[in-house]
Amino acid sequence: MSVDLEQIKKQFRARETECQKVLNIFAMISNKTRFRILCLLKEGDFCVTDIVETIQTSNFSNISQQLRLLSMAGILGSRRDKKQIIYHLKDERVRKTLEFLQENYLNIGKEQ
Repeated sequence: MSVDLEQIKKQFRARETECQKVLNIFAMISNKTRFRILCLLKEGDFCVTDIVETIQTSNFSNISQQLRLLSMAGILGSRRDKKQIIYHLKDERVRKTLEFLQENYLNIGKEQ
């Protein structure tokens, strides 16, 4: 099999921007608290209080900071419901990535 290294180099250089976008998403997911938030929001929409209680951390401000980062990255969306802000997973690619990780590494969704 003949490999055209120059063509491969050209493709790599042309995809630098897309590569950086993927790395940014994985950087957001690689934080334990953010990962747990994303796994929860994959299941449905929740307010900050529900997220803090489910993740079982007493650090309300840390959760709020992580939610803000995920929102700024375009991964989460939010809406106001009276006095609460309800968060949801906005990026469908992240949802699919989480499903893949859970199915392949946590055996979630598989018959055992």
